[in-house]
Amino acid sequence: MKKRKSIKGSQTPSPTPIPVDPNDLQPECIRVDKVYDWVFFANRYENKNFIPDEECREAVNAALAAGERVEVQCSAPDPDDVICSSTIVENGNPGIVSIVWTVPVEVTILIMGEAVCTFTVRTQFTDELALCVPVGITNEHINCRATQVICSTGGVLMGPDPFGPMIPVKVVLCKDVQVEFPVKLEVLAKFCFPRPNNIRIPEEKIRCDLNLLEFPQQCDFFPVDNCECQATAVTFNAPTTATIGTEDVAGNSDIRAEICQECSLGDSSLTYTFRDTTISPTLAPTPTPLDNDFSFTFTAKTFEQVDCGASSLTAQGEGVRFFDGVPEQVFYSLFINDATQQFQLFLENTAGELVFDSGLVSALIDFSECETFNDLLDD
Repeated sequence: MKKRKSIKGSQTPSPTPIPVDPNDLQPECIRVDKVYDWVFFANRYENKNFIPDEECREAVNAALAAGERVEVQCSAPDPDDVICSSTIVENGNPGIVSIVWTVPVEVTILIMGEAVCTFTVRTQFTDELALCVPVGITNEHINCRATQVICSTGGVLMGPDPFGPMIPVKVVLCKDVQVEFPVKLEVLAKFCFPRPNNIRIPEEKIRCDLNLLEFPQQCDFFPVDNCECQATAVTFNAPTTATIGTEDVAGNSDIRAEICQECSLGDSSLTYTFRDTTISPTLAPTPTPLDNDFSFTFTAKTFEQVDCGASSLTAQGEGVRFFDGVPEQVFYSLFINDATQQFQLFLENTAGELVFDSGLVSALIDFSECETFNDLLDD
């Protein structure tokens, strides 16, 4: 019997295709709370709080006077324990909504590593948002909730009597706010996603006369338009001949791109890595990586526009690339071609100069067109 020999050397796993998630229209008859607006955003807050327990205050004062180590730890609450209260300041398109958030944070004080007291600090924060709240929408139709709470503290600060030492507590609060109103609809529907909190509160408010409507009129900025197409691209260690400046640089590419998943521009992501396999002392990019190694990573931060072609799409936006950990803001254009199973990535600096061209790189591509409301209207 012949013995089987083991395969020597490293083995590179083959990537598998990323399937696209279809989100086509279909007829639905529903009785539901209609979403007039939906925002998701996060803020960082900081409060200084006194120690409510008198014995604990005295122990901290004595420890600070003796030069002992005083530490403060905080525990973030469950998001369901965060209380929010919303008030419509003014109805409009958009209108203004004030929301008060109450966050209970558990604080523990340690002296020389031993816990001496634990208490709850209730911090309150206020947001003023521009939301779609036409006439007919009331406070009860504002649905607000916290999705994540992160807390940290910088230690004990000395404070004036009678409050004693003050404790700074920093809270990061991730928030979801929806404007809902009950309606009965017969619709062609698709899943939608929240918009960013990117509308500034105007000084002059737009007032809408909705007396002739059975339901309040929908605002013009929500829901957002469908993408016309969607695509994914994935590859690992693909041979690449990139252009940096006026020189060609050989290397390998990794990419994971999901553009307009579920036909929504907000459900997009893009990461790319270029590994330089040749070192040339003559090239001098800006910024200059160590040892003239042109390897870098790039992550897209925004997806501004997607243009669709025959079995292809082009996505554009802004992102950050890193040379040896140094960030640089760039503008990108990503071309994905399903017919040739290739992609091409272009990067420009803030001066509009082309700083990187991957050339056409082979990848596993999945592409499909999205059925939109405009398609039905055209028919």
